[in-house]
Amino acid sequence: MRVQELYKWESEHDDKWFPTISNYQPILNSFGEIVIQVDDCDYQGDSRVLYNAGGVYGWLQFGWGSCSGCDSLQACGSWEDVQELSDSLENSIKWFGSAFEALLFFREHDWEGDYSWDDGEQAEFVKKCEEYLLKALEG
Repeated sequence: MRVQELYKWESEHDDKWFPTISNYQPILNSFGEIVIQVDDCDYQGDSRVLYNAGGVYGWLQFGWGSCSGCDSLQACGSWEDVQELSDSLENSIKWFGSAFEALLFFREHDWEGDYSWDDGEQAEFVKKCEEYLLKALEG
């Protein structure tokens, strides 16, 4: 989906929205059904998302900041920049062919070796994903 449609309200009401927009949610929602999302509760951090696309599961994690110097969306200066960021995030989703495959990943991945702004939020996300995927396998 073109980002102009995702941010239609902002673009219609403020021609100079690029330096101040910081809401990733329209972009994230455009990639599919979000079943779990855990965002760090700070001025900068990470967002972690689990998607369910009819039994195919996707994981996305990315960092964001509080200003245009440390946040990719706030640094965008044109629709083309926002579209490029959206495309990059979409291409970063790691897809799994089944709940079992996704569950194996969440259980076996070296989470401690990954960078995460908030380890507590990371652990919460992994736990929620494991619980969700186990229920998906049972049902």
